[in-house]
Amino acid sequence: MATVESATALRADAARNRERIVDAAIEVFAAHGYEASTAEIAARAGVGEATLFRRFPTKDDLITAIVAMMLAEAAALATSCLEEEDPWRGVERFLCEMAERASQDHGISDASKERCMASPTLAPPRRRILDLTAQLVKRAQRAGVLRDDIAGQDLMFLMGAVASIGEAPFPGLRDDLWKRYLGIVLDGLRPDGVSKLRPGPPPRKLIEGAEPA
Repeated sequence: MATVESATALRADAARNRERIVDAAIEVFAAHGYEASTAEIAARAGVGEATLFRRFPTKDDLITAIVAMMLAEAAALATSCLEEEDPWRGVERFLCEMAERASQDHGISDASKERCMASPTLAPPRRRILDLTAQLVKRAQRAGVLRDDIAGQDLMFLMGAVASIGEAPFPGLRDDLWKRYLGIVLDGLRPDGVSKLRPGPPPRKLIEGAEPA
């Protein structure tokens, strides 16, 4: 019994350390960017660098863990949005809350996030969020409140485009300027007076990626 309890305690400690490291990395990257040192991340997490490297041998491993957490949060949000009584409100809320989160995330370079997002280890959570956004889209289309040539993956690309407004190289822009362009996007998603979209949506298979070997 003592051995089982000890093993359980060790697993719990390991899980807590991992969570502390990921949380610390988010804070440190937000303050100092991707070039922040692992020593600072370990110190912020209250663990030794050796502990950090056992769990995350490279910075990309750490960023992949952060992206995985972001995907899990996105899936939780999409699930909640599917419970909205108004299908349009579900789509609107998903885009708004995702764009707001992304607009505040400037700690890790886009190149680093994109490289890690394409990791085969993230294929299952990518597939999960694509399934959920497809449900959001189809539900709104069945209700007649969303144009019928939109795919679930379009929501992710639209959200990213709106969030990138905050990265425009002009000083003095409002922090919430992304809301203006989100309003334009939302109007463009309505079914009235639309023109045919060309080309079609990005292939879902390219976003899902392959399962890890």
